[in-house]
Amino acid sequence: MNTIKIVLDWFPNTNHTGFYIALEKGYFKEAGLDVQISGDVHGVLDTHDADIVLGPQISILEKISEGVELTSIATITQRCDSGIVSLKESGITSPKKLEGKRLTHWEPAWFHAVVGEAVRIDGGDYSKIDLVQMDVGDIVSTLGNTADATWVYENWENQELIEAGKEINYFALADVDPLFDFCAPCLAATRQIIKERPDDIKNFLDCLDRAYIEVAHNPEESILFVKEHMPKVSDELLIRSQKHLAKILLDKTGHWGYIAPERWNPMADFLVMQGICHKRGKTEYTNEFLPTPLKDE
Repeated sequence: MNTIKIVLDWFPNTNHTGFYIALEKGYFKEAGLDVQISGDVHGVLDTHDADIVLGPQISILEKISEGVELTSIATITQRCDSGIVSLKESGITSPKKLEGKRLTHWEPAWFHAVVGEAVRIDGGDYSKIDLVQMDVGDIVSTLGNTADATWVYENWENQELIEAGKEINYFALADVDPLFDFCAPCLAATRQIIKERPDDIKNFLDCLDRAYIEVAHNPEESILFVKEHMPKVSDELLIRSQKHLAKILLDKTGHWGYIAPERWNPMADFLVMQGICHKRGKTEYTNEFLPTPLKDE
């Protein structure tokens, strides 16, 4: 058995259901792989001596720019599931309407570049937003108290707010401009494992393709495989979340993982223009190990 060490981008959730299906149904084992999953890094991409890490395209590109030898090998969803959520009473229905409101943020410079550009495109002024630096642990207690709005993944924090009986406003960043339909979360592999064990990478992604196809076709049944990692989360929340994701997991050929150049390249170019990354890398991403026929286009 060949070992592959994985570090997740956050605590185990419905984004990761395919990993747990492939693990618990024995798909990885059938492929001769001992896949070890760890995580709960809460959005901070760190390789932790792993072979494959999960994180948004932006964080992966930052690491590559810093000299970390990574290449993205798949993306979990075919549409960016990020956006800004607020309570309905706040009236925040677009980036411009963040003016005069409290928006949580975290430290990376790319946050301000991306949200600032979204506000600019919508005709607003980013300097008029009251920025609150914090790591949002409890979205329900944060909105309306510490802050008015925060950046979230629709599949998770929105579902937590709905579970708590909150009425919310939400706008997807991808709806503001195609620039923001970047790839997130992505899987990035070390260049070492790509060079030395390409067959393991291909077999690993074949297993995930099989598993995520199952998730897309049977989202309600699939939550059983992630539920044990989230015993305090209700079935209702997990089902809503998984059904939401099921619609955006597969490409037009019915396969999982494809990194579309039209999604990757605009954001990569933007980060260079903003000085977040020094330059474009030659091996930022590849589709060569995926089973989808789109890799040949």
